[in-house]
Amino acid sequence: MQHDIVTARSAGRTASPILPDPSRLSLPERAVHVWVLNDALVEPACSTLAYTLSPDERQRARAYRHARNRNYFIARRSVLRWLIGGYLSCKPESLRFSITPFGKPALQWPHAASLAFSVSHTDGMTLLAFAWDCRVGVDVERRIDGVDVAGIGRGIFSPIEEEALDPARPDSAATLLSIWTRKEALLKALGMGLSGEPNAYTTKDDLLLGEGRWCASHNGTTISGWTCLDLVLGPEVRGALAASLEDASVTLHRYSLSTWGDQTPRQADAGVP
Repeated sequence: MQHDIVTARSAGRTASPILPDPSRLSLPERAVHVWVLNDALVEPACSTLAYTLSPDERQRARAYRHARNRNYFIARRSVLRWLIGGYLSCKPESLRFSITPFGKPALQWPHAASLAFSVSHTDGMTLLAFAWDCRVGVDVERRIDGVDVAGIGRGIFSPIEEEALDPARPDSAATLLSIWTRKEALLKALGMGLSGEPNAYTTKDDLLLGEGRWCASHNGTTISGWTCLDLVLGPEVRGALAASLEDASVTLHRYSLSTWGDQTPRQADAGVP
């Protein structure tokens, strides 16, 4: 008989949550919270929060053939539920999600919720972004050596972005990662993903706001009133955030193994190296 990891983790959960008390979660207006979940925290998340999953989410978890991927799904979805439940002051297991045509979760209940969120994951890390009454998108990617810089991004990058990807430049791989995460974050926020017309949008450094900030345009027309910035996540990992809030306050909430026990998050300003 195959071991049922979802049921096992639900039965074995501890009484104390591994994330901060939901009553202490506060998301101000015109602010964006970005939470970082590292691989080392997947096991505690599964053990404590798997009980919050809905029946269809449990079924999706069981469909994963490899335990590693199954654990990642359980951790990402249960932490997402815990945080949304805290921001909306409701039980995480009471939330109901639907799936957009692009395969992304969308909050179906509570119906009147104005909480925007976005989730992205790469090998070793997951980002979850939250804000009120806006569009928000987040993306994270891990650097892969040996990528064909000249061949990737065709039909996705705009002509201006492709021009910036000169394979002869020593920083071409870093530039590729930067453009890709920015484009993904923007398109997620716009609700279209890569299946729309991604090459109609251009992302580039915002020289007026300085390092770590970027701006976007659509067919040459600037998209104004947004906060777009790079996220400082590590030497081999690149992240980007796009939110339809002007001059939003963005905060990274990082967790380490030691903070799961005392439930005290480490906070840091995001976007400026």
